Amino acid sequence: MAAATESAVESAAGSATESAAPRSLLERARRLRGWRMALLLVSPYLAIQVFHQAAPGWFPDFLSKLGEFRFLPDWANEALLYLKDEQLLGLFNVKDVTRTVSGWLEYPLDISEQLLIAGDGPFGLGAVPWVVLVGLFAVAGAKFGGWRLAVVAGGCSLYLVFFDIWDDSMITLSIVVVVAPLAALFGWAAGLAAAKAKWFEGLLVPVLNVMQSMPHFSYLLPISVFIGIGDEAGAIATILFAVPPMARLTLLGLQTVPTEVLEAGLTSGCTRWQMLWKVEMPAARPQLLVGVNQVLMQCFGMTVLASFVGTRGLGLPLLNFLQSLRIGKALEYGVAIVLMAIMLDRLSQAAGSRRPEHVDLSKSWLARHPYWVATAAVAAVGTALAQLTSHAQLLPKSWTVSTAPLWEWLVDWVQLNLKTPLGYFRDFMITEVLFPMRDGFGALPWIGLLVLVAAVGWRFGGWKLAAIVSLFVAYLAFSGFWIESMETLYLVVAALIVSVAIGVPIGVFASTSARRYAAVQVVLDTFQVLPSFIYLIPVVMLFRVGPVAALTAIVIYATVPAVRYTMLGLRNVPPDMVEAAEMSGCTRWQLLRKVKFPMAFPEIMLGMNQVLLFGLLLVIISAFIGGIDGLGDEILLARTEQALVGEGLVAGFNVAVIGLTADQLITNYARERKAQLGIN
Repeated sequence: MAAATESAVESAAGSATESAAPRSLLERARRLRGWRMALLLVSPYLAIQVFHQAAPGWFPDFLSKLGEFRFLPDWANEALLYLKDEQLLGLFNVKDVTRTVSGWLEYPLDISEQLLIAGDGPFGLGAVPWVVLVGLFAVAGAKFGGWRLAVVAGGCSLYLVFFDIWDDSMITLSIVVVVAPLAALFGWAAGLAAAKAKWFEGLLVPVLNVMQSMPHFSYLLPISVFIGIGDEAGAIATILFAVPPMARLTLLGLQTVPTEVLEAGLTSGCTRWQMLWKVEMPAARPQLLVGVNQVLMQCFGMTVLASFVGTRGLGLPLLNFLQSLRIGKALEYGVAIVLMAIMLDRLSQAAGSRRPEHVDLSKSWLARHPYWVATAAVAAVGTALAQLTSHAQLLPKSWTVSTAPLWEWLVDWVQLNLKTPLGYFRDFMITEVLFPMRDGFGALPWIGLLVLVAAVGWRFGGWKLAAIVSLFVAYLAFSGFWIESMETLYLVVAALIVSVAIGVPIGVFASTSARRYAAVQVVLDTFQVLPSFIYLIPVVMLFRVGPVAALTAIVIYATVPAVRYTMLGLRNVPPDMVEAAEMSGCTRWQLLRKVKFPMAFPEIMLGMNQVLLFGLLLVIISAFIGGIDGLGDEILLARTEQALVGEGLVAGFNVAVIGLTADQLITNYARERKAQLGIN
């Protein structure tokens, strides 16, 4: 019975490749199953490892490690310093051009900041009172999502007021409202150009892949050299960081417009301009709105991290509090960042999901536009209150509250009462798990890893993919940061194992019930909107600094995609296959193990890909709290030494290359497996 079901699944999986006689070595390899395939792929790597371990004296050093090869970092340093200080062709200096461009942002940033917080702007405009902004957030929530969203938006903004975080929050918001439209515009233009020109798409997609794999700090390093520090530097880094998701989603939306929609527009006699604005853009609206939401969240998250180049707002005091281990104040600012992220995310999602509404023209203008009336009333009443009392303009510090002493007491209590068990756990993880893994990864000969990756790439994508991933590994070996790359990779792999062990069971549990699924989705959505910096706060409370603290932060951050993709894969199993298995008498466990999990495994593997990418991003940020080695240290060192910025960029590109290697292998595997299973 269960065996018959499993046989049916395997038959469906193998029908695509077994329908024809093998015509090549690759096709013959693909017919292998189970341990035979695994042995075929790893046997060259095992042979190299045995030779390397058994006869290290006979193993060539240049095939093991190339840590002294410093051509790329040194060349990158010299190139950046040349561009910074020298004139190109005797005509212009790159730094002068970039600083001129950054100067263009000074005026809109000044205007937005002056409108949102107290101070004199370029036009002498007064700041909007906090009572007005809180009311406007609530009105926006009511318009886009009803009274519940109004309560969320109003409550989140009130926290900023009463915890004396209003000014810093408004500085961050003033930057976001300037850079988010620019990032969305640039991303939309790039996606549109790629959708209309295949050659440009071929150029753009690899660039987007690299940009989305680069750690946040890699955007900040060249900015600090060519622009300096301050709000303008953070704004430009934020725009660059937020462009890729908008470009990718614009391209996706325009490429997936239904053919019948395009044909209808052509038969109606639309010109190319009319086709774009009247047909294609409306049809791609869902993807475009998701892109706008992603841009907004990317801008907010990057604006917080831009505190590393002196950008003011919520990130700079949080950075200072974490550096001085003032966990109470850091937690208050962390909560403020979380609440602002949730508020912006919920408002943008609700605005994007709205559909056009029928307007009853028989009603008066006031009845047809109640939210405009509410907006005007809030603005008028709030402005009047601000004129009557300064407390409505900016709440005095004597009226604010702080929970920092409570959190400081809690941290002290944890350190005092849980020091021994936490210390045992930390020491066990370091000495018995993490350091042995680190030493094992550090002992890997680069030629062995290259052969292993090439074999896996050849299996799932042929010689082309094998060549691409082999070049990636070769780059890591010759980059001058092979040891640092392995020290980063071991921590990410450890986090991947733990995240999968936690996330997959949660995803399986949540997928069995619609109520559980909805509840877990809410939690995942909340975690996913949090800026990555926030995950450092609780682990510093528990473990202070070190690899265990970094591992814990990465696991918290990276478990989200493991859960999400597991739920998605299991819930997308074809219902007819589930019904057939149930009619065959499968138990719930047999249904999961023999039918659902094999069918969902490609989607789960895509989740593992996201776990790895999330882990790479956070392991670099975790280097900020100290106690870990690897590429993050090189990037952070370059942040303080302009002469080493080239090394930081090379290290950042190493992070991207590790992510791209995993992405290429996993996505090709998932694509092939889905094709075998007949899954779109």
